[in-house]
Amino acid sequence: MVASSGMENLENELSGELEGQSRWDRAVRDYAVRGLLLCLTLFLIEVGVLFLVPSIPFFPGEKGYYISQANQLSNTTSHASGPQLFYDIFTNNYRISLIEMIPGLGVIFFAISMYVTARVSLAIAFNEPQPVPGAVLVILLFILPHSYLELPAYAVATAEGLYLLYAIIKVLSNSRGGDEGRMTKEVWQLGINVLIVTVMLAVAALFETTEIVLGAFNAFLTWIPFIGIAYLVYRLNKRLSEIRKEAQMQVQPSRATEPTSG
Repeated sequence: MVASSGMENLENELSGELEGQSRWDRAVRDYAVRGLLLCLTLFLIEVGVLFLVPSIPFFPGEKGYYISQANQLSNTTSHASGPQLFYDIFTNNYRISLIEMIPGLGVIFFAISMYVTARVSLAIAFNEPQPVPGAVLVILLFILPHSYLELPAYAVATAEGLYLLYAIIKVLSNSRGGDEGRMTKEVWQLGINVLIVTVMLAVAALFETTEIVLGAFNAFLTWIPFIGIAYLVYRLNKRLSEIRKEAQMQVQPSRATEPTSG
């Protein structure tokens, strides 16, 4: 909460500095100042759940249900054409991400969807001709590039849902009505994050579809274009870091000129 308060203060102090900029420029500046710590934390939680849950035996009644889900998934992927597979993967994942952006409900759905994904992985591992530990199947997921787009996209969506919830609570708890602009700011952040998640999940679906079509060994060829995407993300993150530093430098001179009490 201290970090959140510090970020809030920085955003508030910047509001006067950004009056001459377009609303989009200010929204990008706010996004850079916010940083990605919450998204990174949620991503690490995802990884932890995916590795931990498959090591826990099925509870009574779970095994049959998740094996059925695994069989249904296998039938869908084996009989669908490339374009249909892309559509199914993208629409399913995009629907999940939009629910995760709902304040309050989103973080609960995030936890449930991660648990279900881990359980289905364990069921698929049981269905192999020679059953393997569920954690081995999770490791296989992480040696293909689509996971490094899909899982962070869910983290971004859930983080935005938490930020929206925080903004709503702050506005409702402020009896003096001094937070009118908070929701406007957050709506812009929501728009940015919806755009980011849409692109991430579309590209992830394209990679996953290509991996399935190419087959087990040729799927590793998808790392070649992924390297280019990773470099682009690195450049974008570097630019966001520069914007964040510029914002901090703008605030520091104004703080230095403020009169001190006592």
